[in-house]
Amino acid sequence: MNCMEVEHVPVYRCSGCDHNELMDQVKDELKRLLIHLQPEKGTVSFADYSSFTRMLLSKCNQEAELGVDDWLDMYLLVLSLNDVEWLNEIKIKLQRYSASLVVKPSYIQNTSG
Repeated sequence: MNCMEVEHVPVYRCSGCDHNELMDQVKDELKRLLIHLQPEKGTVSFADYSSFTRMLLSKCNQEAELGVDDWLDMYLLVLSLNDVEWLNEIKIKLQRYSASLVVKPSYIQNTSG
């Protein structure tokens, strides 16, 4: 459209060659948005039109300290993307989280008499 900028469009990016490719999960939504946009100068966030993009963006903007529920949600999202490297990173985070959980008894019973 040469005058409208659409930001927050999820793409795969190759860190080796800087090639970008639109994620399949948003292609149809992006097409519909582009058809209905009125050509005017300015910027529009794709997250305002795509729940998938909104969820992805909110996860990216959160602080680094995520809870186990957040990591499990992220795992399901990444599983749908078939991103093996990212899945492995999330598995490591979940393993570290579970290893940090230590069950401490509220009392110790003395049975020695």
